[in-house]
Amino acid sequence: MVRSMTGFGVGIGRKGGWRAEVTLRTWNHRYLSVRTRSLGDRPLLQAQVEERIRETFRRGEVGVWLDLQPDREDASRRLFDPLAAKAVVDELRQLAESLGLAEPGLADVLRAGGFQTTDESDSDVWPAVGEALAEALIQTTASRAQEGQILGKELTRILDELRTHVDTVSDRLPDITEELRHRLSERIDELQVSVDSERFETELALLVDRFDVQEELVRLRGHIDRASKLLTSDGPLGKELDFLCQEMLREVNTTGSKARDTQISSTVIDMKLAVEQFREQVQNVE
Repeated sequence: MVRSMTGFGVGIGRKGGWRAEVTLRTWNHRYLSVRTRSLGDRPLLQAQVEERIRETFRRGEVGVWLDLQPDREDASRRLFDPLAAKAVVDELRQLAESLGLAEPGLADVLRAGGFQTTDESDSDVWPAVGEALAEALIQTTASRAQEGQILGKELTRILDELRTHVDTVSDRLPDITEELRHRLSERIDELQVSVDSERFETELALLVDRFDVQEELVRLRGHIDRASKLLTSDGPLGKELDFLCQEMLREVNTTGSKARDTQISSTVIDMKLAVEQFREQVQNVE
């Protein structure tokens, strides 16, 4: 099955008093490249996110955006650490008693940093991030699969077009042999020389061999058939399809240079255009 490298997905997770929103965008890339945003200060969390992505995708550039905020809808979440605030109050009270000052108030505790936000580790926020990432990956995978269906139909159409061109060239080959026979016979008549039939057929066979592209057409058909089978198989296909593009173009170029026939040359141009269209579409296949 063809999967595109272009996709998009968004996921939201709410766990442990945190709300995480993960956005994924994927583009074409020769290999797998993961770029995370908003995670520079959380290297462990970044490593977890990248690991999940590498388990899901094999090729493409993946952009990751994370929005992580305290979940205001979670009534159980504490925005401040009560134990830390109590410790600050105790320290301020002892200091006030030793200096003969008044009992510390809420403003004194605030200035002393008693209401600092609870320090959260990567393991605390991962449940929310992991949930959001899982949903984003599902959406992105579905998006790439949907795009892949369109790609697969277009690639199949191009391969069918190539097969038609190969058949056109193949059907033309017997006519080329007859034309060569006629031209050789005319040349012998012009030179007014006598050539026995066996020698004539030998010379004709040598001449036809120089124009023969049957082997190239057989290999080209083989590459087309292989590409068609790949389009219905599982796993990453892009790299092998890209290699087949190079091999198909090689056989098409050899066909054009050997045949040296006006009609075949015209068909070869169409074949080159088809292979180039195929190659362009393959650049987006995972």
